[in-house]
Amino acid sequence: MDYNSIIKNYTEEQKDMIVSLSELNKITIQNTDKYHTGALNTFFDLWKESFPRQKQSKGCLSCRKAVMLLFDNIADIISNERLKAVETVDTIDVVEVVKKKAKKVNKHKTITGALSPTGARN
Repeated sequence: MDYNSIIKNYTEEQKDMIVSLSELNKITIQNTDKYHTGALNTFFDLWKESFPRQKQSKGCLSCRKAVMLLFDNIADIISNERLKAVETVDTIDVVEVVKKKAKKVNKHKTITGALSPTGARN
């Protein structure tokens, strides 16, 4: 099972919650070297929903690492997808604005009769 098949089962609210709890957990680990309790409980609940046959225990260190790693990776994928969507929208808007502002430059003849590359008269 890949990450995208797991992510498609979550609502937008759940995706927001996963991203925010993952960031909160990273900050808590950085500051106290312990998992954030709320994030840990929520991620174990989501694990049970996604993988009902695969039992994980909160008391097991490697189980906690596996669950947290899975949801940290899922949070990164969700964040990257949202970032790409925003970049795509911004790029389209910029291209439309540039096309609207582009004007035709009238080139003038120089003294020799040749066209100036800048369109300015000499």
